[in-house]
Amino acid sequence: MIILVTGATGHVGRAVVCKLASLGHDVVAMVRDVQVASRRLPAGIALRIADYDDASALKEAFADIDDLVLISSDGDASAVMRHHANAMDAAAAAGIARIVFTSIVDVEPGSPFYFAPVYRDAERRLAASGIASTIVRCGLYSDFVLEHWLKPGAKSGEVLLAAGQGLVAPISRDDVATAIVAIASQPGMRRPLYVITGHQALTLEAIVAAFGEVAGLPIRYSDASISDYLAWARAHLDDPWPDAFSSLCASIDEGRYGRVSNDFAELVGQKPESLSQFLRRAVWAGSSSPR
Repeated sequence: MIILVTGATGHVGRAVVCKLASLGHDVVAMVRDVQVASRRLPAGIALRIADYDDASALKEAFADIDDLVLISSDGDASAVMRHHANAMDAAAAAGIARIVFTSIVDVEPGSPFYFAPVYRDAERRLAASGIASTIVRCGLYSDFVLEHWLKPGAKSGEVLLAAGQGLVAPISRDDVATAIVAIASQPGMRRPLYVITGHQALTLEAIVAAFGEVAGLPIRYSDASISDYLAWARAHLDDPWPDAFSSLCASIDEGRYGRVSNDFAELVGQKPESLSQFLRRAVWAGSSSPR
């Protein structure tokens, strides 16, 4: 069985490729840039060159592939929706047998989150495609929280958000990749849907406090109104991130990220990395240290 992984030079895609290869699977990496791939992927990994916006290149990349691990795109919502549609259409045209797709936990119609309609559309397209599929709905990445909220906040001593007392069960990208590999490599672990979250739900205030303790920094969480946070974000972030981040905060405040799932433990046989464990690993490694 040949497994192709899209987005193979990104955080999750690269980890999936490396883990599958280490287990002896016949894995192919889809990349846009060969030079980037040569720096980020192990030597000897088979490559297919394609872009989510190039339908013909996607179809060619998917030729003779059995299973597809479709790592979601990122960026402007309309572009991400188009990318997912192109990949699914090309997979159907190429005769892909199964797709494992990375979605998000926040896909309900009432969600205020900027990307909720994007992933809702992708899941509907996948269901209508006729291709056997497994959807992996991921919680908020611990890495995202660190890179976009905690590290910037460390410089000022304040993490300003508008999430209220909403709960989040962060999951590391590496643990998400581990779950995907378990699904992709073991035919018996292929339900139509898995929800991959951390094993503990925390408020943003508790997350900020945990970071301050691990990093040895004075830092506090400040809860703003959505309008005030959006104004701050528009002054500091490029589009589409002010709308994306502020609507994510609104979704967290509504309780849409507080679910704790046991699916990771069922797939892997152990609990996912806790937020404190992740923070200690990331900060002590130095590469993610705010200092």
